[in-house]
Amino acid sequence: MKRYFFWMLFASGLGFSKVLALAQIMTPANLGSYVSVIGIAVLSGTLLSFGQIEGTTKYYPRLWLSRDYARITDSVKVIAAKLGIRFALATVVGAVAMVVFKLDNPIITAVVAGGIGLCSAYLALAASLLRAAENANVLQAFNLVRNSTAIILACLGGWFFGWNGAMLGDLVAAAASLLYAIVSIRLLFAEHVDAQAIELQPETASKTGGGKLYLAYLLSSSTQLLDRGAINLILGAAAAGSYGIVALMFQVGQLVINIFAQRAGPRVIKSARTNALGSGRIESVRKPVLGMAALSIAVACAMLTARALDLPSGFFERYQISWLAIVFGGGVCFMQIFSLLEFHLIAHDREKDVLLASAIATATMTGLFGAAWYFGFALEWFILAVLVARTLHAAILWRMMNDPRVASE
Repeated sequence: MKRYFFWMLFASGLGFSKVLALAQIMTPANLGSYVSVIGIAVLSGTLLSFGQIEGTTKYYPRLWLSRDYARITDSVKVIAAKLGIRFALATVVGAVAMVVFKLDNPIITAVVAGGIGLCSAYLALAASLLRAAENANVLQAFNLVRNSTAIILACLGGWFFGWNGAMLGDLVAAAASLLYAIVSIRLLFAEHVDAQAIELQPETASKTGGGKLYLAYLLSSSTQLLDRGAINLILGAAAAGSYGIVALMFQVGQLVINIFAQRAGPRVIKSARTNALGSGRIESVRKPVLGMAALSIAVACAMLTARALDLPSGFFERYQISWLAIVFGGGVCFMQIFSLLEFHLIAHDREKDVLLASAIATATMTGLFGAAWYFGFALEWFILAVLVARTLHAAILWRMMNDPRVASE
């Protein structure tokens, strides 16, 4: 686990270094355009899934537990084909819309953004399968491939061709990571091709909750990926660039808690299925919570120290990042714990509760963003809005997770 955590954290660090490097290469406005379009591209990976990828969160671990690899293979092929068709159509529609609104480089931007979205969806599908197999080595390897190639190609593309070039570098990196994942999955199935399947109860095999999880993840993802675009429209591209720097703190928390979730989540689902643990809960929620608290404090202190020492020189002044924005960003970093708590409810087929928590948090954030826009508040208030929404999200999930119904099921 320690080795897995180290390499996943290292891979994530490369991703953050890429954004910081692009922040030095680009102007704040160009960085704002880059993070806004990337956010929409990645969100499309969830949007066009229509619940199919989300349904594999619980479906694949249960099929893997029963050693029904043939059914997993058939499912992957069907989902992959449908995603390819949807993204091809969406790319055409996006290109036409960009031409109509006379945006810069409409065809290139639409094709590259569509490619990034498709690769993101395929990688999410691959990750779901690898989590079910609990294959930590491949999970950490394809994250290393993606982020190591991205920091090189995106920065080179950004240096020579601006933010469109940086996006192209991201696309090539995502495609390379996807190729590695495909090869690894084929080898994984080849190792288990002769395994005998065990029958699952029909209702257990078919109950995936994909539709509810799709809506829940779509709401959660929209608040994390469309926030940059909203700030771009309200405060301008330069402010979106500044927000993108602070949002790196959010992403630190999200990626670290995802490392925990990728290992612990499938175990929760399998444990609930076999009743190895009465409630199917993660062995210890206390350690991730304490770890996230320590991480958030460390990230915030590092950012505040860099600001106080003006390192890199002129960076914080250039992006107009205040100490208050950093403190709020550290709070959001910790509240990313919500994504780990969701697995406790998913394991007990309570996707409707996950959806309810996401809906309340999204409505809260939307309302607070609207209020900040209406009253003309500064960027810090938008970051505070994210913190309030995420805190509410985590609190609701924690309350539901400790509901007596979960413990008794």
